[in-house]
Amino acid sequence: MKIQKLFATVLTLVFLSIPLAPVSAETAETSSGIKAVTDFQDVLRTHSNYVSISYLNEAGVINGYSDGTFKPENPINRAEVLKIILMGSGVEVPEDFGEVSFPDFQKTDWFARFVMKAKALGIVKGDDADGTFAPSRQVNKAEFLKMLLMANNIKIDAVQMEDDLAPDAPKEAWFAPYLNYAFQVGIITKNEQGLLEPAKPLTRAEVADMMYLLILIKGSKDTQFLLHRAEAELAQIEVYIAANKVLNAKRASELAVDLTQQAYRNMPDNNVVLGAAKLSRAYDWLVDAFVLGIQKDYTGAAEWANKAIDKATEAWEVNNATQPIARHIKDRAREILAQVGGQEE
Repeated sequence: MKIQKLFATVLTLVFLSIPLAPVSAETAETSSGIKAVTDFQDVLRTHSNYVSISYLNEAGVINGYSDGTFKPENPINRAEVLKIILMGSGVEVPEDFGEVSFPDFQKTDWFARFVMKAKALGIVKGDDADGTFAPSRQVNKAEFLKMLLMANNIKIDAVQMEDDLAPDAPKEAWFAPYLNYAFQVGIITKNEQGLLEPAKPLTRAEVADMMYLLILIKGSKDTQFLLHRAEAELAQIEVYIAANKVLNAKRASELAVDLTQQAYRNMPDNNVVLGAAKLSRAYDWLVDAFVLGIQKDYTGAAEWANKAIDKATEAWEVNNATQPIARHIKDRAREILAQVGGQEE
């Protein structure tokens, strides 16, 4: 698919109007028709990890349960994690894998081939005391990141680490290099207390999200892929705002900016890509204006609304095909200006 045709899809998206006063998630889901469009009835469009879960679902990496659910908030175990890591990383896992060398599961278990492939690759090994694998044991963040990065042959020492990452991640800890890489490239973030929580047991949704973010990093040279994923993030922004999930909207807008900026670095002379990068930036600033308006920082809201208008205008000038979304951004920014008592500059 040509880049011009791909990005044209973005221009046909039908967005909700941004209200300054958020509506409830229940109202948003009813009035906007928000529903699960993955194969999972428990993953709505408003779910915080909707984009990552839906992508992995479409790619055949995750299949969910026989009752049609994904159970995103459930804890994930070692067997489940290895399937997601290997399939999400594009590792070929043959049906014929020889004999099982762990005493705590059988060759007929669904996960046996994934565990044995991971062992062959040096990603996992048996317990030093009894040689067991413990397939049903929960996985914490440090363990998962080590397995994920090893499966993808990531050179973790390529990202320098000078100081302790966080109070709970001293640089001498065995897991520090893995967390450092993941943190530096944006796979993980610190919580409100500035912690990285290496010992935190992960949920199925959290694992899907980190797997997806690494896939984005690995695909950084594929401009069409980046634009397609940026489109998915842009489509989520106002879904989240309508559902009163402003932080999720901001995360989606920031990720769309990152993706289109990388696409622009790949193809700096392509006006379609440049227009996409400018539109994503304008949308991100529109979200900032909305957030500041909610916080009653009307001066700040007006400032960022004007920045969004200016950047949308730039996108329009670079590529006239961006006109529909550029106009949408400008209209929404003007609505914010009107509500906060600001003036268009």
